[in-house]
Amino acid sequence: MEPMIRGKVVACLIGGMLLNSGAQQESVTPLAQTEAETGLIDGTVIYGDGKPVKNATVYAVPLGQDMGAIIPHADTDEAGHFAIHIFPSWFGEFAVAAKKEDEDFADMSQQFYSDGKFETVTLTSTNRTANVTIRLGLKAGVLLGTVTDAETGVPLSPCAELKRASEPNNYIRGSGLVIARYRLLVPPNTDILIRIWLDGYKSWYYPGTVDKSARHALRLKPAEEKTLDILLRPDTATMKSGCPKPLETGVNSR
Repeated sequence: MEPMIRGKVVACLIGGMLLNSGAQQESVTPLAQTEAETGLIDGTVIYGDGKPVKNATVYAVPLGQDMGAIIPHADTDEAGHFAIHIFPSWFGEFAVAAKKEDEDFADMSQQFYSDGKFETVTLTSTNRTANVTIRLGLKAGVLLGTVTDAETGVPLSPCAELKRASEPNNYIRGSGLVIARYRLLVPPNTDILIRIWLDGYKSWYYPGTVDKSARHALRLKPAEEKTLDILLRPDTATMKSGCPKPLETGVNSR
């Protein structure tokens, strides 16, 4: 599976809308033709008991394509229904996955959380529509707490990396994952290695060591919460290592 990088498709979408708006002042035909040519992935998101999920976000992730773009997505309505319009130039195979993070269902468009288990559909010039039902799986584990300077108690917003212990190339890392007061979703029933770092401080490894060889994996059950207050120790000799912004993912080949 290709990396799921979200970039600037929104700008393209807005630009296209503005162009169509200008064309519509002269004639509605070009806009109608554009709509007719657009593909559609729609369907329903449901809980494990079959009830519809309101306000979930669904992504249609192009597979086998390098897209420096925001992944096409849409939110579900009261009935759990969603509709994602796809430009013909993107036709091909898509992974269709959902998230509802306010209820601790992680972003399954990220392979770090889904481990490649998601629905797939294919759009072509002769088959422009696809319908899919997405059933939310297990809730994520929840890691929460604070990050502070071990000597001064000053709040810190560091870089973070979470990696599946059995799959070193399946990870997420970057700034914003863990902030001074954080709440982080973790794949359930999975051994996860955690590294926290910041320029001017020693790297921190779960469960609370600066010695990488002494680190251990974190494993949480579905919906299990664990509080972890992280103390970073200043170290002026630490070399600047930088931090991906805002998020970098690693995936296994599909």
